[in-house]
Amino acid sequence: MWQSTHYGTNNLLWEILLRVILLGLVCISQIKSRPYIRHISEAELLNEYRRPRLDSYVPAWATVLLIVFVPLVCICTRYMTTRDYVDTAQSLLAWTLALTINAVITESVKLIIGRPRPDFFWRCFPDGQVMPGLRCTGNPRDIIEGRKSFPSGHSSFSFCSLSFLSLWLCGKLGVLSRRRGRSCSLVICLVPLMIASVVALSRYCDNHHHWEDVFVGSLLGVACSYFCYQQYYHPLESEWSGEPYAMIDNELFMTSYDSNGSTHHVQCCTKDIDNVYLMLQLSNKKKMLDTNKTFS
Repeated sequence: MWQSTHYGTNNLLWEILLRVILLGLVCISQIKSRPYIRHISEAELLNEYRRPRLDSYVPAWATVLLIVFVPLVCICTRYMTTRDYVDTAQSLLAWTLALTINAVITESVKLIIGRPRPDFFWRCFPDGQVMPGLRCTGNPRDIIEGRKSFPSGHSSFSFCSLSFLSLWLCGKLGVLSRRRGRSCSLVICLVPLMIASVVALSRYCDNHHHWEDVFVGSLLGVACSYFCYQQYYHPLESEWSGEPYAMIDNELFMTSYDSNGSTHHVQCCTKDIDNVYLMLQLSNKKKMLDTNKTFS
């Protein structure tokens, strides 16, 4: 088990500042920027972008609950049981980094592409009467949002947050490491992905997005969550699956327990983790064999 006495305050402040900057960029783009005005022919408007305008199948409050509060509750619950500050801090840092990077990319692509939503016709002409020159008469806010179809933000955010939760659970439960072999753990890790899929598919069913928007948004969310998780945590296949790198002045502290219950503290550089782990395993096995020989 990794034991840490503190986490670098300066590093933590820089990490938080980075996320504030990324979030600020998203907020500014939401307020100041407008999506690219793509030319739409009358035939396209009447055929491709005239699907009925429907309410969201998954309400906004439910989406926020799934994306924000579910992972947050899982991370905080683990902290309440383990009191591991470093693990909790790195979980939150990895998760928030994935969300903010995903937000910047998603919003930027939406503004650059400017693809109309499937229900854009009804946003542009609420009364169904096409004006000369295809001049929109609808609510300006609805029209602006109607040009932000690609990629799907609900899909990217749901898969980003819930894929991270799935990876986090895989690490903690050892689904892909040597601890694998428990079907219950695998199902638990797949539940967040199933929920994310429901949210993403609902955006196609309620005519808010094209299928390409949902597909690309989902891939974007998964990519952001995977790379950010890998930045802070050991690979899922490793012996240290679910353990953060937890760097403190580029060093890690490890605690090992021998067969007599006594404790050994080993200080090692990051690059020597695997060697130290193997050394401790062999040492513990040797002591256990010596103990067995003594009693035999």
